[in-house]
Amino acid sequence: MPRPAKAAKLSLLDGNKGKKNTQTLKKRAEQEQKMKLETDKLLPPSWLDKIGKEAFLFVVEELTKIELIGNADLHAIALYSDFYSQYLKYKRLVKAKGNWVGDKPNPFISKMDNAAKQMRAFGSDIGLSPQARARLAIKLAEGEGEPEWN
Repeated sequence: MPRPAKAAKLSLLDGNKGKKNTQTLKKRAEQEQKMKLETDKLLPPSWLDKIGKEAFLFVVEELTKIELIGNADLHAIALYSDFYSQYLKYKRLVKAKGNWVGDKPNPFISKMDNAAKQMRAFGSDIGLSPQARARLAIKLAEGEGEPEWN
């Protein structure tokens, strides 16, 4: 099964690991720039709890700095944030009750695992993986000047 398409800008920042033609990636990045979406509607949905809203605002702030998201990503970011909040809730419950309930594993451990899997899936959809985030953060923190696609 082929891998999902990755934003050209992200591929270039990521070091072009797929060894794609750099000129092709630059042209694609230009086209993606033309298709850039507005970000004025990226507000946390009312159904998110406090932790989910905080996560939503953090992700939006970080990813709009590098222009990787737009209004169309609202739902994926909201779901990522909701699963993040759920993960923390289950983590607290496991910590309070322990890994075992009687002679059986704590059921919140599997819920925690599912929330983590969902976070990874939605995070990947919006370009938010630990590896991508770390690489982007390093490049931005180092202030390496203009990216090579400019």
